Amino acid sequence: MGRLKKILELFFSSALIAPLVLITVYLGVLFLIKGTTLTPDQVISHFASLYSRYGYEIIFAGALMEALVVINFFVPGITIVVLGAVFARSGQVHLTYGILAAAVGSIVGFMIDFALGYFGFYHIVNRLGYGLALTKAKGQIDKSAVRTFALGFIHPDIGSFIATAAGILRMNFVNFLVLTTFSTLAWVSFWGLLVFAFGRVFLTILTKYTLVLVILVFSVWVLLTIYENSKEGN
Repeated sequence: MGRLKKILELFFSSALIAPLVLITVYLGVLFLIKGTTLTPDQVISHFASLYSRYGYEIIFAGALMEALVVINFFVPGITIVVLGAVFARSGQVHLTYGILAAAVGSIVGFMIDFALGYFGFYHIVNRLGYGLALTKAKGQIDKSAVRTFALGFIHPDIGSFIATAAGILRMNFVNFLVLTTFSTLAWVSFWGLLVFAFGRVFLTILTKYTLVLVILVFSVWVLLTIYENSKEGN
């Protein structure tokens, strides 16, 4: 249970804290350049300009980082991809091309994870405390590879463990690539369309209600701690 708590804590920190850190750093740089703070609308305008120039490259890089096992817990890759879908709504990025860039970036990342598992580098992952996650992923692949890929790639953090486990099991690479490609395309398209539909709401939350996100992260951490202590007590 301790490992699960650790993984969940890292997930929430990367999914919620990392985006806040990304925006804070960006705002800090803009403050140093301009010498004044920016309004939420100005912040959105700056991000929109950035995606208008380098949107597809940014989305590809973000998806690649988010798909790399372990690294994805410490980089705001998913936020970078999500922002791509957000700005597709206002025309800075074409949604279809953005989804393809995210899918290709993710697939490349999963292929690297597969290679890490196949050639034995997964021991690094074990030493970092994620051996349990890999063991569970291997067990699920043994039961049903198709189901594991189809459901597990709902989030790239989970998909990275599945891809690494597939490499450890020496899964046929062609089968791995086919399952990875179609699972990734399906989920990236789904999340891309969903974020596209509610894109403006996402930006509003990030720029105007960051305190609420901080409260959410802290509350989840407290609940996990209480749950862990109650389990140990029993």
